[in-house]
Amino acid sequence: MSDLAQTVDKSKSQLDGFVSWIKGHERIILLVTVALQMVLLVSMIVISAAPLVLGDSILVRVQPVDPRDLFRGDYVILGYEFSRVPQKGVEGLSDVSNSRQEEWAGRTVYVTLVPEPDGKHWRSDKFSINMPNGGKFLRGSIGRFGRIEYGIESYFVQEGQGKKYEEAIGSRRLSAEIAVTSDGQAALRRLVIE
Repeated sequence: MSDLAQTVDKSKSQLDGFVSWIKGHERIILLVTVALQMVLLVSMIVISAAPLVLGDSILVRVQPVDPRDLFRGDYVILGYEFSRVPQKGVEGLSDVSNSRQEEWAGRTVYVTLVPEPDGKHWRSDKFSINMPNGGKFLRGSIGRFGRIEYGIESYFVQEGQGKKYEEAIGSRRLSAEIAVTSDGQAALRRLVIE
């Protein structure tokens, strides 16, 4: 028998042994697979809920996004003064021209927050690609058309409640209570009409 034939027979024997082992452990393999999927789903929920549990609550003012289409279904589209790349740019990124903004898509941006004079609300102070050493800040990602997304841009409302939120946005009386962790991750707690 040639070396090639012996190698093929050995490989076939190993494959048969592996298939036999899998058949003998089907139940355990299935349970482990289901358990891993459950762990993955639970970890995704825990990660997204972390700011709500661990974060500090702050108020930020909501700005109109598009007065013709604020609502789609039963959720509100929210915009903030820190939702766009500012004209002065982002510290650490050169050139603020629109042509470069497409290159920045997906880039992480940190927005330092400072209290407003009313003592209740917070506003943006500085945009940078470097994480601040302290203080309150948001971690976002540059999206299309110079928008910065933080994961707090939409909020589901109770059916029939959309009109009052639409009016509050139009009259600039709507604030968002957001939870912010020490690493800048944000989650929307609720909307506040003032």
